[in-house]
Amino acid sequence: MERIFEGARHLGKKFIENQIERGKEAEVLKPKLAWLTVNHRCNLHCEWCYQKELGGKGKTMPKELAKELVDLLAAFNMDFLVLIGGEPSLWEHFFTLVKYIREKGMKVTVVSNALAFSNQKFLEKTVRAGVTNITVSVKGTSSAEYQETAGNAGGYDVVCRAIRNIQKTPIIQMISVTVSYSTIQNWSAMMEFLKGCGAKFFSFSFEKPVVLSDGRITFDDRMMPDKVAPFIHEVMYPSLVEAGIDFKMEFIFPHCHYSQEFIDGVEKANHAFGGCLLLRSNGVVFDPEGFVLPCNHFIGYPLGKYGVDFKTPDEFLRWRSEPKISGFYENTMKSPCGECTECERWGKCGSGCRLFWLYRGPKELIKKYSR
Repeated sequence: MERIFEGARHLGKKFIENQIERGKEAEVLKPKLAWLTVNHRCNLHCEWCYQKELGGKGKTMPKELAKELVDLLAAFNMDFLVLIGGEPSLWEHFFTLVKYIREKGMKVTVVSNALAFSNQKFLEKTVRAGVTNITVSVKGTSSAEYQETAGNAGGYDVVCRAIRNIQKTPIIQMISVTVSYSTIQNWSAMMEFLKGCGAKFFSFSFEKPVVLSDGRITFDDRMMPDKVAPFIHEVMYPSLVEAGIDFKMEFIFPHCHYSQEFIDGVEKANHAFGGCLLLRSNGVVFDPEGFVLPCNHFIGYPLGKYGVDFKTPDEFLRWRSEPKISGFYENTMKSPCGECTECERWGKCGSGCRLFWLYRGPKELIKKYSR
């Protein structure tokens, strides 16, 4: 952890005033969002996945630990918990935990590749257990693309069947697309898929650098901001608006890659989502062993652990306000370079995803919009 965030500790010399205030509040802030990584096992092998080095294997969360974490988080009066993996539908205690979360008065969102929900009996059991939302992560728009991006050519037909199945249930469904280079190459096919799949809401995020446990950072340089921003600006966003679908898009790049007019239009239309977990500082991610992660892209760099650093809600808040932990978040909330510090847009864009700043510097991440 020390080595990975060495750069983050030297990110800039001052905060914008409102960010300082947010940092101070974060020292004692109760978490408002929580993700439980119930397993690392997966039946796909996506090229961009933050768990790529595990090869679909890895740890599984014990049922007892999962329930204890639910008890802890319920004390913070959260509206819902998010179950992630790996692939949470493969976890043997999936239904048991969903029921337990519902008994505690919280809703349940499952982020899934949805292959399991193509099975009607499994889906009916999911409905009875009480899952309220399913975010279906779509990997491509053809069998060939599923083979290329996720190592499973049959996955495409299965996920299409699952999407249709879920639409017939009370579960709220969102289609999530991680935009990779393959997605960009096949964007016209993606648009046809989006218009024809029948879903009501879509979310678009983008491939991010992956931090490996040995400190290396891997990434497809074809997805760097200077290459992808023009596609977003000129092709992706206009085509989504023209299609008339309901969507939100993650803006993880510094806003200087776009015209102010474009950013204003996106925000006015309410099509943007963002706010890195490290910047907002109001959520918590647990891995299968109960470790707290900075975000789910740092699976090998925990900040603390349930049962060691804290166990009760009061102990969690005391741990969260310790100088080492609060200082970590204050560092990640700093402006990463002088240009960002002085930029009037920084208060909204926050310089984008910190993973890019660990991977590259301002010469490749800062750009004066000129088109």
